[in-house]
Amino acid sequence: MDHRSWPAFILHSRAFKEQQLLVQLLLPELGRVSAVMRKSSSKKQQRLSLQPFQLLQLELLGRSELKTVSKAEEVGPAFLLQGEKLFGAMYLNELICRLWPENVGSDLLFDLYQQTLQQLVMTELEPCLRKFEFSLLTELGQPVDWHYDSAGEVLQDGALYQWWPEQGWQIAGKGWKGELLKAIGQQQWQHHEVLKTAKQLSRVLLAPLLGTKPLTSRALFQSIRN
Repeated sequence: MDHRSWPAFILHSRAFKEQQLLVQLLLPELGRVSAVMRKSSSKKQQRLSLQPFQLLQLELLGRSELKTVSKAEEVGPAFLLQGEKLFGAMYLNELICRLWPENVGSDLLFDLYQQTLQQLVMTELEPCLRKFEFSLLTELGQPVDWHYDSAGEVLQDGALYQWWPEQGWQIAGKGWKGELLKAIGQQQWQHHEVLKTAKQLSRVLLAPLLGTKPLTSRALFQSIRN
């Protein structure tokens, strides 16, 4: 890797070796990258190493898959999130770490993540999460068509549809209403039933990719909602 400075977010960090952290980074173009970051005795550097949702400017070294952070600086203040919105941002991090292959580049993922953090600060939680989930599925090569079924016909109001991977929507005896699917595509989040359907669908579409291991962030949501 060329000695280059990158904007980056730390998605996850853990102790690695003495005075070192193993971090999962999200960078433009490069996607998700693992790197070693050296701890420092200075309080400033300790805060920097562990601060979540903080835009950094990093210099990375190394030609192997595991990079080394040679320099790190704060670009601006961290996104201030509390309660469910904090857990929502943790959910974004967990989704990327679980679903996005390491060292697979993306032109859009970094901007999508940063924009979603900005939206979390300013707007309601659920629409932000649903937009991110469906956009991430698109980036993963599994987009959802909110307008047409698998035969190329326009989704019909009043008809019920089931989703078939690699095929698309097909009319079925039970499933999701065509008018609600189209409303999701139009991001009509002001309607409760649209948001509810979008959440159900995102669970169904993400489940095969996530596997059986529970999401830690989802458990946190449940702990404060129960």
